[in-house]
Amino acid sequence: MRIILYLGKGGVGKTTVSASTATAIARGGKRVLIMSTDVAHSLADALGAELSSTPLEVEKNLFAMEVNVLAEIRENWTELYSYFSSILMHDGANEIVAEELAIVPGMEEMISLRYIWKAAKSGLYDAVVVDAAPTGETMRLLGMPESYGWYSEKIGGWHSKAIGFAAPLLSKFMPKKNIFKLMPEVNEHMKELHAMLQDQSITTFRVVLNPENMVIKEALRVQTYLNLFGYKLDAAVVNKILPSSSNDQYLQSLIDMQAKYLRVIENCFYPVPIFRAKQSSKEVIAPDSLYELSKELFNGANPIDVLYSNDKTQTLEKINGKYVLSLYLPNVEVEKLAVNIKGDELLVDINNFRKSIILPNVLVGRKTEGADFEQGTLNITFTN
Repeated sequence: MRIILYLGKGGVGKTTVSASTATAIARGGKRVLIMSTDVAHSLADALGAELSSTPLEVEKNLFAMEVNVLAEIRENWTELYSYFSSILMHDGANEIVAEELAIVPGMEEMISLRYIWKAAKSGLYDAVVVDAAPTGETMRLLGMPESYGWYSEKIGGWHSKAIGFAAPLLSKFMPKKNIFKLMPEVNEHMKELHAMLQDQSITTFRVVLNPENMVIKEALRVQTYLNLFGYKLDAAVVNKILPSSSNDQYLQSLIDMQAKYLRVIENCFYPVPIFRAKQSSKEVIAPDSLYELSKELFNGANPIDVLYSNDKTQTLEKINGKYVLSLYLPNVEVEKLAVNIKGDELLVDINNFRKSIILPNVLVGRKTEGADFEQGTLNITFTN
């Protein structure tokens, strides 16, 4: 069983790359489900099929679906949904506003994760490919399995105390059923999914980006967040690469700029493998076109495989009360190494090689206290 999640900034071609990956896996003889967790779905457009929250077989071995969070809440979470909307209506909100506000923070992410969990546990597929929402929403999605236990425990505890101390008052507007009984069951599912997501033989993440400064910065944030969550990045996919040269002066200037950023990408994501796809002169839609893109993109590699298995990229630990950021930099000449901090970026310079790392929030504003290099790993200590 494989779970492959594609991440990245909106507009980089994430849906097209995800769909091409799924199509290649299906045509390789494996049953694959591709699902979109993005609210602004475009997977149906890429595949040229009408999709819903029920998997549709687009062609042999290729199944697709778009997660509809609102429909899922209304269909399968009515008790929880009604509970919060009734409280809001009791506090004066009209019915329509109460229904909108009743989608509590984290519910959308939790439902998307449950779809992934159900697909992985169903035994119906050899692989699940996830076309994820833009970076911010996806980071909340990936943080949910770890944090859900804390929330369910706190809310469940609050509910028990409220029932004990204020039952006469609350009973006027609370549903008869104890909807909080759902939380332990969902919590177990979240724990199981969290273990799946962190199992690098099952789940890997791939970031899609274009050779543009802002897009690269966001992709580097993705890499940092994944490392913090203990998830595995096994590939970077650079999409929409222009031809190597042009007689048009304007187009050539764009090509030169992309060439500069392609070198930045190679430096920043090393040693994670980088796959490339050129800017297409026509829309890449429907399975045949998607399959052709996959052949260009993976260039002989099997997209269902774990494309990078070495877990030595970067880690963050708290040791003796201080944060230590460890970077895997094999074959580095220490005397030619320089480390600088610029805003929320850590810049590591080795001769003409520069690796840029977006610092997690916990390190932003802190100064470095020291660094040491041991067995191919640079360890940087930050002050409290």
